[in-house]
Amino acid sequence: MGGGSPAPSSQTITNRTELPPWLEDITKENLARADALSNRPYQAYPGQLTAGFSPEQEAAFQFAQAGVGATQPMYNQAYGVTSGVANYTPQQVQAQNFLQGDVSGYMNPYVQNVEQAALSRLEGATKQAVNRIGDQAAAARAFGGSRQGIAEGVALGEAARSAGELSANLRSQAFQQAAQQMQADQNRALQASLANQQAGLSGAGLNLQGGAGLANIAGQYQQARGLDAATLENVGRARQAMAQQQLDEAYARFMEEKNYPVENLNLRLAATSATPYGTTQTQTRPYTAPNSFLTGLGTLGSAASGIASLFSLFSDERAKTDIQKVGKDPESGLDMYAYRYKGDPKSYPKVVGPMAQDIEKKYPEAVREIGGKKTVNLGFGPMRKAFKNG
Repeated sequence: MGGGSPAPSSQTITNRTELPPWLEDITKENLARADALSNRPYQAYPGQLTAGFSPEQEAAFQFAQAGVGATQPMYNQAYGVTSGVANYTPQQVQAQNFLQGDVSGYMNPYVQNVEQAALSRLEGATKQAVNRIGDQAAAARAFGGSRQGIAEGVALGEAARSAGELSANLRSQAFQQAAQQMQADQNRALQASLANQQAGLSGAGLNLQGGAGLANIAGQYQQARGLDAATLENVGRARQAMAQQQLDEAYARFMEEKNYPVENLNLRLAATSATPYGTTQTQTRPYTAPNSFLTGLGTLGSAASGIASLFSLFSDERAKTDIQKVGKDPESGLDMYAYRYKGDPKSYPKVVGPMAQDIEKKYPEAVREIGGKKTVNLGFGPMRKAFKNG
């Protein structure tokens, strides 16, 4: 544009982005690594993934199995006792009627021991009286006479009368005593039967309590065994959980070591994925004088456009690190920062430029999302004007 030549009415701008040699070498190396990783044979995890039952759990299982049916005999016994009590029939007690008793059994000893002895004594006395009458008759020289016979008859008749009265009196006394004794025995038998009935009822109640107590003991025994088994199971479960955690940690370390080369490759790919690969763009537009801001960055003409296109792909703040504010661009008013891209070694020199987020606030039409990253179109008209007049 020197020598007074008029400015062209239009201009053709060709933006061509090529990989720098160092980035091309890295890309080839990444491709070689990816090829090596894809050809690597499948590597199965050799360790155990699931923790088995712990010794305490095995002991709990065996303990619980050994106790199955252990209380059944006690339950059967309790059931038998309860069934027996349920079918128990109390002793029927009835008072015996006096007329149903045999009083003769009570009178015979009295008649034999008392009445017979009394009659024998009366008979002896009668004989003695008759003998005295005979002696008296003999002494009076009237033995065998009528007077003797009359006297003896009177004596014998009196003796018979006395014997009858004595026998009746003795038998009456014997009957009364026998009746009293039989009634007393019947009362004692009734009391004994009532006592036996009460004893039977009490015994049935005790048996029922014993059966219930036996069933209760069996239940407590079974419950205690269950608690013991649960305690062993809890201890075993804690140990199993610890063993499972150790297995999980071992598997995690195995996967971490196995994926380490892949993660390294992904890191290298991420560091170079934002770099454009050999694209060429040609635009024809009205001629515009070179922007002083781009000139300040050491860019002119098509070279400036190429650098601007490359610069726009790396303008997202999220892709940068070691950021330090260094001032403002006098034309656009944008803050300028010195930074490195994430993944670059610390030995790399810092790059100076704005942030896409700041540009988006002032010129939203100049920023767009590509591949999840903010990019800036520095060739956009308002953007160029902003950098020129900002």
